[in-house]
Amino acid sequence: MLMDNVPGAFAVRVVGEADLSAVLRVLTLARSQGSALRYPSDLERRTWARMMDTDDLTVYLGEIDGEPVATAALLVMPHLTYGCAPTAFIEAVVVVPEHRRKGFATGVVQCALSDARELGCNKVQLLSHKRHVADGAHRLYEKLGFKPEAEGFRLYLQQVPPVVQTAQAR
Repeated sequence: MLMDNVPGAFAVRVVGEADLSAVLRVLTLARSQGSALRYPSDLERRTWARMMDTDDLTVYLGEIDGEPVATAALLVMPHLTYGCAPTAFIEAVVVVPEHRRKGFATGVVQCALSDARELGCNKVQLLSHKRHVADGAHRLYEKLGFKPEAEGFRLYLQQVPPVVQTAQAR
């Protein structure tokens, strides 16, 4: 999907198996974890293969002039409530830092919302950490129609990410 409300030739597309490096580039640059050019680990390749084999999971990649700058994922879960309409979950909305606040997150989320509507979802859930209040992410989600109506709970079963540890210490 070509987006005309953002600078440059920004397009959002659904990824394929060959796009692991492009998605990892966005995730790596967004977390300031060194160079974006690296080889995927065996674990990342296995996880990516599993993701690509999951029918109800869609990963989006936003590119400006062919350069990967944003990503998001949509998971659709069949549900017995709401007249058996599925529930969608948007996760991992990530934009490379130098491209933030230019409409790229809006673009990938709008594509996910469009697909959720087409799939007959009754609701879309999106969790955003409390630390994102200050960086504008919550304003973005509200602008897209999301309402902060629920209190989210999270339990890490393995390791708490360092960025979350830092936010919890405040």
